[in-house]
Amino acid sequence: MTTHASSQPVPSTGAPQSLETVIAATGRRHRVQPDLTAVLVRYWRELPRHDAEARRAIFAAIRARVRSGELTERAFAAFVLGDGEEDIVCAATAEYVGRHPVSVEWRQAAIDDALLWIRRGLPLNRGAAFAALLGMNDEAINAALASLRLLLGHAEIETICRQTGAKPSRASRDFLADWLQLLTASETRDPVAEQLLARTLQA
Repeated sequence: MTTHASSQPVPSTGAPQSLETVIAATGRRHRVQPDLTAVLVRYWRELPRHDAEARRAIFAAIRARVRSGELTERAFAAFVLGDGEEDIVCAATAEYVGRHPVSVEWRQAAIDDALLWIRRGLPLNRGAAFAALLGMNDEAINAALASLRLLLGHAEIETICRQTGAKPSRASRDFLADWLQLLTASETRDPVAEQLLARTLQA
């Protein structure tokens, strides 16, 4: 599964479509999906007219429509990639990979998507997407995330630590401890990253 590939532009009608309608089109069942890049461009253009609270309301509406079965989880991709708010991206990433029951095939394909997006630096808030996957407390996901740790900057690490500290688990703390050990054993030390990780583990 890839939500990037599509042969159709965002559908156009005489009247401007609402942002929710544009996003929902990416999750329509049994229909050709609109091009996600075009949806993201529309999303970014709408940011000045939709503050964080408005986007949270749109996200909640899309989530309700997905959970009712009207839309597929693909509708969350625009939030994962296009939003900068930490809580929106974390929630959207968790929903995309299947917070509620989905098929094994869907979940694995969605995880692969999210990991690829993080590797390529595609999410506007990559740290939040990373934190959401870490919060799944899945050994296989954590093993994949381990190979992506050194791609992250200090702001992204800070986001991950903040999210992990807010909802700590044994698996996430072990992940951070292993990360800290990796950094302290490196020939090229990163004091800022080490301090962020150590502070979270001490909390």
